[in-house]
Amino acid sequence: MMLRKLPICLLLGLTALTAGPVLGLDSRAYIEKSVTLIESGEYSLARTYLAPALIDYRLSASERSRAFYLRGYSYLADDLPVAAGKDYNRALEFNPENPAALAALGHLHFRGLGIPQDEVVAFGLYSQAAELDHRGAQIHLGFSYLEGRGVEQNVVLARQWLEGPAAAENPAAMNFLARSYRVEFADPADPELARQWYERAFAAGAADSLVSLAYMHQKGEFGEIDHAAALRVFTEAASAGSSAALVSLGHLYLAGDGVTADAARALALFEQAAEQGNPASYLSIGHLYETGTGVAQNLATAQAWYEQGANAGVMSAQLRLVYLLLNQGESTAALPWLAQAAEAENPIAHNDYAWLLATNPDDTIRDGALALSYAQRAVAKVQTPAYLDTLAAAYAELGQFAEAVATQEQAIALVDDAQSELAAELQGHLLAYRDGKPWRE
Repeated sequence: MMLRKLPICLLLGLTALTAGPVLGLDSRAYIEKSVTLIESGEYSLARTYLAPALIDYRLSASERSRAFYLRGYSYLADDLPVAAGKDYNRALEFNPENPAALAALGHLHFRGLGIPQDEVVAFGLYSQAAELDHRGAQIHLGFSYLEGRGVEQNVVLARQWLEGPAAAENPAAMNFLARSYRVEFADPADPELARQWYERAFAAGAADSLVSLAYMHQKGEFGEIDHAAALRVFTEAASAGSSAALVSLGHLYLAGDGVTADAARALALFEQAAEQGNPASYLSIGHLYETGTGVAQNLATAQAWYEQGANAGVMSAQLRLVYLLLNQGESTAALPWLAQAAEAENPIAHNDYAWLLATNPDDTIRDGALALSYAQRAVAKVQTPAYLDTLAAAYAELGQFAEAVATQEQAIALVDDAQSELAAELQGHLLAYRDGKPWRE
């Protein structure tokens, strides 16, 4: 039997798969085409153009490294961080000094995208990229030194890394540099220098820079609290397109700071920010509907707004949604949101997640080992009666009642005389642990 002759297009395709690049294929042109497609948001199509280039033996190692980096970038843009990480690592196999790949891999480690979060590893990768003159990595190094993220805090080194990009009119670098002169980082602080850098960042197109400057007035960093100046600067930032300024203005009207309290005006500002996609506004609108402030109370509407904020990664919105669901007896629905909130390095979220895991009456929800892990993380940040109470509950859930009693006694010892109700509550928990019983709530 004779085999049916294959069409020429299929023969060419088989040739490409079995014998290397198709004759006449310009892999370098395909790589440049992929850049154009990535810039226009056509990530899947960009990967189609990159595919033959990745196996073209005629490319140099640095060219192949760039192609793998570009494909990794397209994967991350499509929310596929595991695939992105693999390609960034392949890029570094071909060129260990590819600064873009080093910085991109650092980003994955810093954010915990597709891999466990590790700020120390991220710092090392950003350092290599920064030494290779990668501007974004230099800015991140400045941020890391400023905040002590993955490295010991060092404001002097932070400024050294930020000054170059700031001088080149990079708004992010200018904002971080401005922060480095504020009271929480500098001793002594230099508010005037901070103001200058914020204003330069604003002039470079960063409208949110004025929001930070307005907060300086609100906190009295220039000498005295100046609500009028804060209002003026927030308003200027909002007029320049800052949705964050709209949210801040909304809170001014909600609290009546420097203006006549006006909940309706606050809601309008929050809604304007929400139209611009500001996640913080979702939390604020949800709060108004949950509490019935300026609007008729509507828990369903509040929950919908909290869910928008939670889906946008706003931890406070995730926690508000959790509390709303728990108050409605929906522990199972609340659990995944609380777990997501607990991924942030925030002791409140750690403590609340641990408490639910340790004390919930539903056997399918409780997890003593996980509760103990998160309770310990909360206590490691700060020891309060509430956090120690949760740690004791986790020990009790695991049947470790001696540890539970000892920890609960520590919690009670921290309660002051004005907290009689809390003291009574903690004593009740202690009695249960002494009787060998875990706490259920």
